Amino acid sequence: MRRFLLDTCVLIWLLSEDRRVKEISEDIRYFQGDYAVSTITIMELLYLIQSGKLKIDISFDELINLLKSRNIKLEETNRESLRVLSELPFFKKHPDPFDRVIISQAISENRTLISGDRNFILYKDARLLTI
Repeated sequence: MRRFLLDTCVLIWLLSEDRRVKEISEDIRYFQGDYAVSTITIMELLYLIQSGKLKIDISFDELINLLKSRNIKLEETNRESLRVLSELPFFKKHPDPFDRVIISQAISENRTLISGDRNFILYKDARLLTI
């Protein structure tokens, strides 16, 4: 069974019912894999909402219930993810600290990262698999 990690933008699409959600939902049903989001993704989402950069009205409990209803696990960042982060190349054109931890977690857990961020291709040589 394939293992996937959803990036923050994908979670935002799910919450906002963006047109891309239909495609992602169909892919989730088709691939029937193990889907997860990182605790860092939740932290980034909360930051975006609290800073006013993202206008989504959802409580923490509603967010967790949404994940459960779609069979998406919440995975904690672990020591191995941080080790991978310490060895991850740094690209000035992609310095986002949240993304770097999510990328490291996908690599350390052998998960394919589902994202719309085109900068993630920079990490291909670091063994990052993306969709």
